[in-house]
Amino acid sequence: MRKRKLAMVAAGAAVLMTLAACSGTPSTPSKTTSSAPKGTIEYSWWGGSARNDVTQAVIDLYQDKYPKVTVKGTTTDFGSYWQKASVQAAGKNLPCVPQMQNRTMADYADRGSLMPLDNLVKSGAIDTSNIPKNVLDNGRGSDGKLYMIPYGVAFGALMVNQTQVESLGFDVPDKGYTWDELKTLLTDIHDKTGNVVTQLFGGNQDLFEAWVRGNGQDLFNKEGKLGFSKKTLANFWKYSEDLRKAGISDSAARASEIVSQAVEQSDFSKGLQQVREWPANGLATIQSTIDVAHPGDKIIAELLPEGSKGNGAALWASGLSISANCDNVSTAASFINFFVNDKQAALAFKSDNGANTQTKNLKALLASPDTTPAKKDELNLYKSLVDTGVRPAVYKKGYAAVFSNGGGMINRYYQEVAFGKLSIDAAVDQLFEEANGQLG
Repeated sequence: MRKRKLAMVAAGAAVLMTLAACSGTPSTPSKTTSSAPKGTIEYSWWGGSARNDVTQAVIDLYQDKYPKVTVKGTTTDFGSYWQKASVQAAGKNLPCVPQMQNRTMADYADRGSLMPLDNLVKSGAIDTSNIPKNVLDNGRGSDGKLYMIPYGVAFGALMVNQTQVESLGFDVPDKGYTWDELKTLLTDIHDKTGNVVTQLFGGNQDLFEAWVRGNGQDLFNKEGKLGFSKKTLANFWKYSEDLRKAGISDSAARASEIVSQAVEQSDFSKGLQQVREWPANGLATIQSTIDVAHPGDKIIAELLPEGSKGNGAALWASGLSISANCDNVSTAASFINFFVNDKQAALAFKSDNGANTQTKNLKALLASPDTTPAKKDELNLYKSLVDTGVRPAVYKKGYAAVFSNGGGMINRYYQEVAFGKLSIDAAVDQLFEEANGQLG
């Protein structure tokens, strides 16, 4: 057996249509040849040890099938990944295949650091025929060009401790439940137990996005400024303040302490809270944690509440791109095509970074006895969401600066409200002034 190395991996060669190598600009080659891919590419991704293991398994499968291509794999944690990628993009030395996410893709596509992939798809070098259009389009930039092939999709979900909620005499939320109905449930649980039921809402980027989209608006407008109204933000913060002041959600001080806390360490995963928001791909992790901390409790995932215009879910797509400076585009395309479409690769990766976007492979994962019940619940929830025709989300440059849970403006200004330093209206006005002064 070959030695596994996460920092650098020898990989294989593919018999696949190839294209002329990238010239260092974001243009896409237009001619195909019959020669097999060869040479070296670098592939970079983020994740912990479990992600690294399943990614390595995919690379090993690619090596076995295509023995004349060298893939150098590099990995780091999520935060460090983007810091490093920003430096690499500025120096025009991004890896040939950088992992991307649609929330931050504009910071790279808009500066010319990524290659449009439309011609590679059109030529058949990358097959996207089994990815639903409303999923694939999450890999498009604001110019309409395809810069990323989504392979995994996460989305916000309401995690509910079904066992505890029902033991208290309440029903878990029905399909299509509203924000008001959620508030009623949280209040009822609190009134019966006297305990904190959920996390603080006001600085949470996922909950706010669902609130915005559920009211028929978007995070950004066409010019790259804020796309929602001041009233929309003010109403969300008022909703959160009602829960906080009633002791239903975490306090401002508690929320500040745990802002970067791993979900496994959360009060919800310890069985101390009954409801929380978390991306649906964390369901299996939460269930395995609570199996130890609070044996017998079953966690279920539901879509986030509906607003006046319906469900506000957004698909957070992770995928593979090709850098504009890549000098071996044909091999990069063959690797992406394999990662996305090969059935054994899909089974080996186990939908570790969101639900598998390729419909045939999604079906294979649902049928596999190796897929855990919690993971199947997540995959079925994703399938039901995609089937509703959820509209793609297009994120502009500066998403993290405004919306990220850790240091984004939404969280920062809401803390000013929750700690009593600013009124809601004053905080909204100051956020809009600062954000729109930087965006667009």
